[in-house]
Amino acid sequence: MKTPHTLTNKQLCKAWAMYVKKPIPKLRRSLLVRYIAWYKQAYEDKINLRHFFRQLTQTQENINKYKQNRPEEKTFSEGTCFIRSYNGSQYKVEVIPNGYLYSGQTYKSLSAVARKITGKQWNGKVFFGVKNAK
Repeated sequence: MKTPHTLTNKQLCKAWAMYVKKPIPKLRRSLLVRYIAWYKQAYEDKINLRHFFRQLTQTQENINKYKQNRPEEKTFSEGTCFIRSYNGSQYKVEVIPNGYLYSGQTYKSLSAVARKITGKQWNGKVFFGVKNAK
C-alpha cells in the first residue's frame, strides 16, 4: 500500500475502512491522512487501541478530577494594598476592580507591576510576598 499522503480520495476511504473500522468523519484531507497514518502504524505494530483509548480516557478523567480538587487561586479584595521595598525605595500597589493600581497606572497582574518596578520577569505574588518561592 502507498503512503497515505499519495492516496486518492477513494483510496483514503478504503484505507480508513481497513484501519479505523468506523464511519469516516468530515475532516480536511490533511487531517484525515494523519489519522490514517497513525492508525496504520498502530495496526502494523499490533498496538491494542482499546487499551490505548481506555488509558487516554482514564488520563482525561484524572485531569478533570485534579482540576476540580485543586485549591482555588487566591483573589484579593478590592482595596487590598501590597507594599514592597526594593533597592532602597518603597512601592505600593492597590487592588482595584479591573486589576492593580501602581503609580497612577492600571496593570492586569502583580507580575506586570513587579516587571515594571524591577525591569525583570518576576512572579508577582512572590515579589510582593504573597506566595513563597519554591
